[in-house]
Amino acid sequence: MASSLQTGITAAAINRYLRGPGKLYKNFTDLNSPGTLLGETKGGSVFDWGLEFHDVEPDGAMGLVKGHRFISRIVPTLEVNLLEHTVTNWLGALPGADSDDQTPTGTVEYLGTGLDCQSGVTLAGGADVDFDSLEIWYGADGSPTTKATLGTDYTVNESTGVVTTIASTSGGSIGDTDEVTAKYVYDSTSSGDAYTIITPGQIETGDYWSNIALVCELSNQTYSNPYAVFVLKNVLSEPSTVEIPGGAMEETIIKAKFTAFFDPSVGLSPEHAPVEFWLGAA
Repeated sequence: MASSLQTGITAAAINRYLRGPGKLYKNFTDLNSPGTLLGETKGGSVFDWGLEFHDVEPDGAMGLVKGHRFISRIVPTLEVNLLEHTVTNWLGALPGADSDDQTPTGTVEYLGTGLDCQSGVTLAGGADVDFDSLEIWYGADGSPTTKATLGTDYTVNESTGVVTTIASTSGGSIGDTDEVTAKYVYDSTSSGDAYTIITPGQIETGDYWSNIALVCELSNQTYSNPYAVFVLKNVLSEPSTVEIPGGAMEETIIKAKFTAFFDPSVGLSPEHAPVEFWLGAA
């Protein structure tokens, strides 16, 4: 009697494949407002959880011992190959880079009460507010001492990486009578130069992107959220070389390895690691 072929194939397996190169977004919020699309890629991307371990090896042990392994370091990375040569991509690939077509200026702006903000408030910095620098603070008696949470306490109308309006969320932590203040960096000069000249600069807090996300699709597109999303938070890139190909019709790639950083205001333990993987549910 012939034995049957042993495989893991089931009728449901076709629904669970991860396919395609995915889309890269700067400052991803969710699938309805995914942030700034970084454009075409070439050669795929590489995601790494960045987990490093310490193994306690007692005297006399002949090998690794269960229960004696601990996470010692978490440095998540995402390596990408950007095909589109945009200012956003170049500034992202060179952390702390400066451009003569922008003058980043930090400011603190009073927005009114939580109730005032529910209908939406236009920031004085206008459409030149850098999304990843925006912080909303609130508190009673004119003392905005609590940092609000994006998506829970307030929403942002964000386009191509800059902020236009913000609104406090009804039912969020910002009370109707709370005083609300925005802290952000904006471009205080007008644009329109013939070239945007990019030069290295010292890394400042505002240079960290809020996150970078790679959004891929699942093979079963009938799922309510048929996507898989790799999210790295508080990221800077590790600049790489730019190779100019010798062929006349070949394309030059911007190689960037984005590294995620812990936010000390949130916490430094593993559950606060700056990395997430979202898997769509059926």
